[in-house]
Amino acid sequence: MKVIILLGGYGTRMRPHTWSRPKPILNVADNTILGHILERMKAVTTEEVIFVVGYKGDQIADWVRRNYPHLDSHFVLQEEALGQAHAVSLCRDFMQDGELMLAFGDGIIKADYAAMPGEADATFLVQEVDDPRTFGVVVLDEAGWVQRFIEKPATIEHRHTVVGINWFRSAPRLLAAVDRVMAEGRRTKGEYFMADAYGVLLEEGARIRTRAVDYWLDAGTPANVLASNRRLLALEHTSTDALERSFGEGFTVVPPVYLHPDCEIDASVIGPHASIAAGAVIRGSVVRNSIVDAGATIQECVLDGSLVGENARVEGRPATLFVGDNSQIQMGS
Repeated sequence: MKVIILLGGYGTRMRPHTWSRPKPILNVADNTILGHILERMKAVTTEEVIFVVGYKGDQIADWVRRNYPHLDSHFVLQEEALGQAHAVSLCRDFMQDGELMLAFGDGIIKADYAAMPGEADATFLVQEVDDPRTFGVVVLDEAGWVQRFIEKPATIEHRHTVVGINWFRSAPRLLAAVDRVMAEGRRTKGEYFMADAYGVLLEEGARIRTRAVDYWLDAGTPANVLASNRRLLALEHTSTDALERSFGEGFTVVPPVYLHPDCEIDASVIGPHASIAAGAVIRGSVVRNSIVDAGATIQECVLDGSLVGENARVEGRPATLFVGDNSQIQMGS
C-alpha cells in the first residue's frame, strides 16, 4: 500500500511561527506534528510514502530524510495552491495500481490503520463531534454505508466528521475521480476539493465505510496546538525522569511535562503541560501550558498559554505570547 500525505499549505493561522518553518515541522510535545503523524502510521508506511509539499517544502524534505531515512520517500511539489484534489493529481505517477492511503497533514490521529482495508471500496476515519458545522461530515444509511459528503453543514444533524485519513482499494479509481472533478471545473473558492472527488466515487457506485478513531488532535491554530500538547502530555509523551531531575537540579516540576535531556533549567517552575525542547534555557521563571522550542531562552518571566520559537529570547513579566523564531522580547515590570 502506498501512502500520500498532503503538506502543501501555508499555515497562515500559525504565524508568526510559520514565517520561518512550515507547519508540519512545528513542535508539539516530544515531536513535530509530522513526526507524530508518521509514528502513528507506522503500520502502513512500509512501502512508498509520497509527501506533497509546497511552502518551505525543502525543510520538510530535509526533516523527513534526516529523521526517517528508512522510508521509501518521494516529494512532489505543489507550486500553486489549487486545492487538495489538485495536490493528489500531481501524484499520478504513484497511483497507477494498488491500494492507497491518503492523509491530510493537519491533525494527529491515533487509529488502527492496519485494520482499515476491508470489504468496501474505501474506508474513511471519522470522529463524532458535538458541533460539526466547521468540518466536513458524512451522511450514513442505516447499514453504516456512506451516502454523501457535506462540507461545513448548516445543521448539527450529521456529526460523523471526516478527520482526514482515508483508505482506497484502487488508487487508479481515485485518480480518475480527481481527474473528472478537475476536467469538469468543480471548484470552491478557486480550489479543487477532495470532497467532490469522493462524491464522484459515490455517483459511480463506490461503497464507502467509516471507522472510528481513538483520538483526533487538530494542529491548525496556536490554541489547538496547545490543546494537542496538553492531550499528548497527558496520554503518553511525558518525560519519565522529569521529577527526579528536578529534585537534584534546582527547579520544580508540575507534571505532566516534556523536558528534553539537553535543556537547561534553573530556579524555575515547569508545568503542568509544558514542553521544553533541546538547548532551551529557562532561568527564574514559571512556564506552564506552553511550548518552548529549541535554543530559546526564558528569563525572569511567567509564561502561560505561550508558543516560543527556536532561538527566541523572552525576558520580563507574566505573559501569553506567540513568539516566532529568532525573536527577542524584553518586557518591563
